[in-house]
Amino acid sequence: MRNSLVAFFQRYPAANYWIGFSGGLDSHVLLHVCASLREQYPHLKFRALHIDHSLQAASAAWAAHCFEVCASLEMPLVVDTLQLVIPAGESVEAVARAARYAAFSQHLQTGDMVLTAHHQNDQAETVLLHLLRGSGMDGLAAMPEIRPLAHGALGRPLLGCSRAELAAYANQHRLDVIDDPSNQDSRFDRNFLRNQVMPLLAQRWPAVGKTLARAARLQGESRTLLADLLRDKLPLMQGKQPNTLSVSQLLAETPPMQKALLREWLTQCGFRLPEEKKLQQVLRDVLHCRPDATPCVCWEGCEIRRYRDDVYAMSPLSAHDPQQVLVWETHQPLWIASLGRTLVAEVGYPETVIVRFRQGGENVFLPQRGGHHSLKHLLQEWGVPPWERERLPLVYVGERLVCIPGILRI
Repeated sequence: MRNSLVAFFQRYPAANYWIGFSGGLDSHVLLHVCASLREQYPHLKFRALHIDHSLQAASAAWAAHCFEVCASLEMPLVVDTLQLVIPAGESVEAVARAARYAAFSQHLQTGDMVLTAHHQNDQAETVLLHLLRGSGMDGLAAMPEIRPLAHGALGRPLLGCSRAELAAYANQHRLDVIDDPSNQDSRFDRNFLRNQVMPLLAQRWPAVGKTLARAARLQGESRTLLADLLRDKLPLMQGKQPNTLSVSQLLAETPPMQKALLREWLTQCGFRLPEEKKLQQVLRDVLHCRPDATPCVCWEGCEIRRYRDDVYAMSPLSAHDPQQVLVWETHQPLWIASLGRTLVAEVGYPETVIVRFRQGGENVFLPQRGGHHSLKHLLQEWGVPPWERERLPLVYVGERLVCIPGILRI
């Protein structure tokens, strides 16, 4: 196990390693092994991070226990105490996990890495969970050894070690570990697999944990190969606007390739991947809609829209009232809260102007084109997507439209 961790740190050097330390057996073993490496490898900088979810009556006592353990190992420890509220119908596991990784992210500086104690048996359980949910290659690849997280990375150096190996290490070194009673609650899917399904499978196939972990590794290799191929192909799908995809180029591909390209594009754009049903909706309602339609398919944190031949991936639009009228004293910037945007006056602006938004029927006087022109037709000509048009700040002097910041200055 010690050699496995040394090899991991050689593959993935980091400025600081934050050890996610719950006090349980797995994380205690990881902490203990890392502490034992410091004398031989003084360049490795470790510190522990305990997340108190405040979901158990004993959570404060567990945090105190973690302080004692880290003090005995002369390991710096940071404790984050969360006050979680579990929305009705939400999974306690999912909410706690999301909050935990959000807390991890807040501590990471550029070049840092969080280490978690996920091991081979955890990987096998993850494969089964994703298989039972009907996941594709990404899900069946389960947990990668390392992935980006905030300004740094998340590493799992124990994925090649079994739970039995960790237990043997803990017994050998007489580690005082916390036993979380919620781990025995088989109402939670992972606990049900761990406590009831995996032992039954192991009676028939003793190496089931190792075998499923190997399957995850092979799926991960296939995923990496596919991602490499898609990264080469994706630039050929570029739309006319930055960070968009071309509908016509996508339609020239097979549906499986369309879905693979969309997933890779969304990943590169930093969006959460949709469920299969949503992805099918993108193919049906976005790629195959009328050219003059403006479809929108949305899921948490993302909207897919289309204008003409371009497909856009974007964060959900904020609430905006196009009826608002703003008086702008141009000697200072104007913050438009509904757009999350600040306007800065260009040279030659009057001291006071009015900012409005499209209501329909606006006309613009363009001297270079000889007279007044419909703003609607100009925005179409300039390729401004429909959902952006009512969010464009229109700068007026009196009743005369003089500027659309970033688009037009008269």
